Amino acid sequence: MAETFVYVTLIEGITEEQLSAASEGLPEWRKECIKGKSLFGRIEGTFAYLLLMKLVSERFGLTDTARFTYGKYGKPYFSGINVFFSISHCKTAVAAAASLTEIGADIMDNRPINEKIALRICSEMELDKFNRVKDKQSFLRELWCKKESLVKKSGIGFNKGFISADTENFDFYVFTAEKYTVSLAADPCDTVILSEIPFSELL
Repeated sequence: MAETFVYVTLIEGITEEQLSAASEGLPEWRKECIKGKSLFGRIEGTFAYLLLMKLVSERFGLTDTARFTYGKYGKPYFSGINVFFSISHCKTAVAAAASLTEIGADIMDNRPINEKIALRICSEMELDKFNRVKDKQSFLRELWCKKESLVKKSGIGFNKGFISADTENFDFYVFTAEKYTVSLAADPCDTVILSEIPFSELL
């Protein structure tokens, strides 16, 4: 049985000065990846990477900061290391997950969603569930995260469309906090451990 670890860091209110301090911990290739992005894009890219590296250092003893390699559809991997990971970000927080098996993680803000989107993202079975649940907002947020985490785990992306990522035959770990929702697609036997990490620990 594999252990999968998920770290989450809230990034609201991070200043440019704090970003600059955090950026000192980035390897040059990562700095190039986020160069030219908006302030928020640089915050996301910086803290997601630093959070991932803290996770794999603490839980797997890895300190390799080499450039990621990428699968056919853009899924990132460590170079020559058999630890799998997934990172995600939203306006509220960044998330990093790591395991010895393939995984996919997604995080999103707990903001209102236009419920008409259900017609564009739900399979027939999912739409039937949506029509029957009372809390449609939570259902859609969780479903969106599940679909994103599922295609991240598979590594094929949404090249077959959002509806085709049918969540009915998979198990997910879903965690809902006050400001965000996280979904992890992992092997059913995995033990999932989630921790919130203050961004100050990444500076």
